[in-house]
Amino acid sequence: MLFAVDELESEICKLRGLLQMLHEDQPDVLEDVFEFHVGSLISHSAPAHHARIRTCAREMLVAIQALPRHSDDSKADFRMMPELLARPA
Repeated sequence: MLFAVDELESEICKLRGLLQMLHEDQPDVLEDVFEFHVGSLISHSAPAHHARIRTCAREMLVAIQALPRHSDDSKADFRMMPELLARPA
């Protein structure tokens, strides 16, 4: 199934938002997620659009990576039962 142009634009906007979140919170996986999603966009678009999608996506990634990161160094504690980990055996 190929995306219509408006669907493709919508997916690119979603990708931009995802990349911005990853840039802030998980920059170590940013490029892997980028490659996966660009591959998905390309597989759902006409071959005539592939080069343009790759070029625009790469420009978007470079622009996002150039942004300053605002994330806090104080990380949230997402452990389910931290009190069990603190107890001596």
